[in-house]
Amino acid sequence: MNGLLPLLKKELIEQLRTYRLLVVGGIFLFFGILTPLTLKFLPQIMKLSGEQIALDIPPPTAIQSLIEYAGTIGQVGVLVMVLVAMGTVANEIKHGTGLLTLSKPVTRAAFVFAKFLAMCATLLVSLMIASPVTYGYTVGLIGPASTAAFIGQNLLLAVFLLFCLAVTILFSALFKSSLAAGGISIGIIICLALVSTLPVIGGYLPGKLLTWGNNLLNGSGNSYWWALIVTVIIIGICLYLAQYVLKKKEI
Repeated sequence: MNGLLPLLKKELIEQLRTYRLLVVGGIFLFFGILTPLTLKFLPQIMKLSGEQIALDIPPPTAIQSLIEYAGTIGQVGVLVMVLVAMGTVANEIKHGTGLLTLSKPVTRAAFVFAKFLAMCATLLVSLMIASPVTYGYTVGLIGPASTAAFIGQNLLLAVFLLFCLAVTILFSALFKSSLAAGGISIGIIICLALVSTLPVIGGYLPGKLLTWGNNLLNGSGNSYWWALIVTVIIIGICLYLAQYVLKKKEI
């Protein structure tokens, strides 16, 4: 992949200049702080709201807080990854900046992988900022939880979000419209998430990675190694197809 390192350096600088790292990290950090705070102070919030509803809310647990965090990031993170990636190829092709880059001695594969790796860095740094803060707030406000299980949960969450990123990059390469790329990517991710709830076949799909992460925290339930393997394969296929499309497309 000729030109990967210079392109990667360019893309990493672009992540900083366009404030993508700041925005993604800020969103993840916001929900990372909000989740344990909401669970801890929900009874007081209900009282302050003036609602005269008798609710018997059990005390929150650390596991509940961390599962809620992963669920929120698993949903919000999908939207964030799609928004970040949907124009990454389409807009460059549309505005001609991609032609300028690809006219140099760089391969299509390097072009695609540099973008993917730069956005991977943004995602991973954002998780590395938000997750320890969430864990700290959870332990401080609610109670202790398994550090190893939480790390495992975050790794699986990261792989799931990287899958969403790779799917979006593929459709960004396929379509000139970033809105079309984003809309179709979200539709496919939602469909796969729904299929993941089905017996047998669901255990082989990316959505089960989030379930597996929750199982780690609960200390019970199934592991979904095949879902992990299939997800990694899908990521590789999406990136391969994205660069293949660019090779065949007239730019």
